[in-house]
Amino acid sequence: MMLEVNDLMQGFVEDCLEHLDHIESSLMDIEAAGDNQDPEVVNSVFRAAHSIKGGAGMLGLDNIKALSHMLENVLHMVRSNEMTPSHAVVDVLLKGFDKLTEMVHNVADSENISIAAHVEKLVALTAQKTANAAAAKEPAKIDVGKSRIFTVDPVSLEQAKSGGNEIYLLEYDLLHDIHGKGKMPLEVLRSLTDTGRIVDCKVDFEAVGDLDAFGNSIPFYVLFATILEPKYVYGLVKLPEGRMRHIDDAGDAIHVEPLSTFREEFGSVVLNVKDRAGRISVPKHVEAHVLANLRVAMLGAIGRCTSLAVDLGGVKDCDLFFYQLLCSAMHTFTEKGVRLTIEGSLDADLHKAAASMGFGCHEVRGCLFNAA
Repeated sequence: MMLEVNDLMQGFVEDCLEHLDHIESSLMDIEAAGDNQDPEVVNSVFRAAHSIKGGAGMLGLDNIKALSHMLENVLHMVRSNEMTPSHAVVDVLLKGFDKLTEMVHNVADSENISIAAHVEKLVALTAQKTANAAAAKEPAKIDVGKSRIFTVDPVSLEQAKSGGNEIYLLEYDLLHDIHGKGKMPLEVLRSLTDTGRIVDCKVDFEAVGDLDAFGNSIPFYVLFATILEPKYVYGLVKLPEGRMRHIDDAGDAIHVEPLSTFREEFGSVVLNVKDRAGRISVPKHVEAHVLANLRVAMLGAIGRCTSLAVDLGGVKDCDLFFYQLLCSAMHTFTEKGVRLTIEGSLDADLHKAAASMGFGCHEVRGCLFNAA
């Protein structure tokens, strides 16, 4: 008996529609309950969204996966009491699941259905509850298989690790580990969901035949978070040794990919980065705490940017310590091979005072204090 993609797709659609019927009625109950939530109702909605995401990830239905993933993140915050399920929150969730239902009914064309407006609203909800420090974390890049298939956003990674969970990379072969044992992939995903959280999963069709020990194969990767001890995880997944690895032991597969575009706040100092080119507009008044924040922002830019522009155009009030910081930064950035440019002119009187105190390196080309 061959493993047919059409059979997998049909089973996925049937499962999804069943989940979506349950989700809609349960969300109405959640809103009506207000502060007196039944945790099991919230958990059941989360698990349903989680199952949809897992199945979509396995089948490469990226639009369905992306939307269900963002819905799952919001539901996690509701069930962990980080977010109150107000009318506004439930309304965003309901509309998101309505769009999900539309895509499941039209699964063959789901990649062409726009989800941007729904994702934007869901991201806004999670961003309200996510501190700047957490938002600035880079996503994990999971470089397994030929297609380098996983990118896990920082919110999902933090949620997956919460509650003492450990994260494992599971490397299944659909033909031999699942289908050959009389199971279906969705059954395996459901059993994993019962004991943990599937962070991401996908079939790597580009690498068919890579598991040479089995001949022809279809690699199926799952990033799985659970509180179970390793020996119990082995018993659950039933994979040969070496194809279930703790995320910390999968150094050849997992690394941190620096964000190329982001915005990070350091008090009133804001670092904006686009395609690894950074820009800082210095605030009007450079007081001691602003100076400290500017230093931290510039140090952060060194490791994450290929260039940094510091705009002095709005500065109206500063002292010699500000110029001393800029002068030191020039040298540090040069040593690290990161281009630093200063936009705007220095105050003439402070420039003279700085020069009289010995600031600057007049023999060094490009020094901030070489020209008045």
